[in-house]
Amino acid sequence: GGGLPERIQEHWNAVNEDDDVWAAILTGTGRAFCAGADLKAMNESGRPAGSGSMVATGPTKGAAVPTWKPTIAAINGYAIAGGWSVAQYCTFRIAAEHAEMNIAEARWNQAAGFVATLSRLVGMGTALEFCIMGDRRFTAQRAYEVGLVNKVVPKEQLMDEAIEWARTILRMAPRVVQNFNQLVHRGYSMSTLDAQAFASALEFNLRGMED
Repeated sequence: GGGLPERIQEHWNAVNEDDDVWAAILTGTGRAFCAGADLKAMNESGRPAGSGSMVATGPTKGAAVPTWKPTIAAINGYAIAGGWSVAQYCTFRIAAEHAEMNIAEARWNQAAGFVATLSRLVGMGTALEFCIMGDRRFTAQRAYEVGLVNKVVPKEQLMDEAIEWARTILRMAPRVVQNFNQLVHRGYSMSTLDAQAFASALEFNLRGMED
């Protein structure tokens, strides 16, 4: 619904602020992972066309909350529009075989600022196909083939698979895991020399640890 970003922001805040949380799994209930904003409610509220974009400024920011802790989207059904955004900005995406994904904003003259970083995951041509062909729904298998989804599993295995990924993360040292997440995302737009300098500076936070 229209309050989707705010509700997810509250959860990401909780994840980010709790030192005992090393990873998080996000999934949906019912038939959909997330079907995006309620367009009818947005229209009735007087919001103009093009104002429906979810803010996305980092790896797990479907709602503009910074966390470098790994997050896993367990895509159990439709991931549409803002729902695609929520999945895109998770660290990993695992999809049920029947799941379908769609960036529908072009149909409704709505903004979708999250597509600005989509080509980092799937390449320029595929990113343009996903965001411009707003009538098309893409299968979990297609999303896997182009690199958007990390793994596709039968629906009855989805949560077990997501939990196993989380358990693997929990066996890793949490600070360096967050470093890697940050380095991969921020280093993408840096020159080689800048990326090396940034990595050297960031890695000072590992010194003196007992992990």
